[in-house]
Amino acid sequence: MKTKLTEMLGIKYPLIQGSMQYMSLAELASEVSNAGGLGLVPSMAFPNVDALRAEVRKMKSLTDKPFGFNISLVPEVVIPQMIFDYINVLIEEEVPVIETSGQRPGNFIKPIKEAGIPIIHKVTSIKHALAAQADGADIVTVIGTEGAGHPGLDQVPGSILWAKAAEELEVPVLAAGGIVDGKSMYAAMSLGVDGILMASRFLASDEVKAPRSFKEKLITLPETSTVLTMKSLRNAMRVVHNKQAQRILDAEAAGATLEDLMPLISGKASNIALMEERYDDAQMTVGQGVGRIREIKPAREIVAEVMADFYATHDYMKDLVGKD
Repeated sequence: MKTKLTEMLGIKYPLIQGSMQYMSLAELASEVSNAGGLGLVPSMAFPNVDALRAEVRKMKSLTDKPFGFNISLVPEVVIPQMIFDYINVLIEEEVPVIETSGQRPGNFIKPIKEAGIPIIHKVTSIKHALAAQADGADIVTVIGTEGAGHPGLDQVPGSILWAKAAEELEVPVLAAGGIVDGKSMYAAMSLGVDGILMASRFLASDEVKAPRSFKEKLITLPETSTVLTMKSLRNAMRVVHNKQAQRILDAEAAGATLEDLMPLISGKASNIALMEERYDDAQMTVGQGVGRIREIKPAREIVAEVMADFYATHDYMKDLVGKD
């Protein structure tokens, strides 16, 4: 399959595995890349530049296909100097693709552009998509409100954002949020985007760094099981509506500041709780598409299944049109 995305990144399928903090490490990302997609690893999962460099080299040992690393630009969480230090490591190690997210990329992408590395920037609105394009992003990912992580405050469905982004942007557009199989991929691409970013589906993969019990819990969740926390911080986060999420919502309702909320919203603390199987003490980031995830599989099988489903859906649509 050829799109502007596959040609720009040198991948077989226009399918990117979303970066999931602490969970989508080299073991998962390399398998997605080996299957024909593009695997992404979150740089900020690593405590220092040496650990990041080691993970990049691990990726290179596991795949000879294109892959990428995400750099979070969230100013409240990551100091600018650390961002530049991590970017420098990715440039020095010749990472094939870099994804940025969290704020406008303009202040950070100059060295990436100079190195000739394609930049994907992730946004939640058309306004931010146009700004990212103006800043020099080569590809823009647009996340609908269905998505896990930080889907923005506007709460606009992906189907509306993706179509509008494809109409208004000149650079390739990726659709994200609620895409878990070939049918949802087909639906997104029918709106004019050049590919998809899919994260929550890979939470139910063998290679994601999480306990088996988490994955087994995940595939039982309905589409109504998530909630948006952190809206008071203007950084809404879609997570499973468990006891920890309710603690955050209660604190926000009581007027908690960022400092007050940090012990509750800490990604590191949540990951420790998750790895210890204390699920009511963890923010479990997952999108509304979780209601359609029902099997735990190897990442390569997930990619193959998505693409087979995509082509089967295309055949169904051709047959449907042929019945006119």
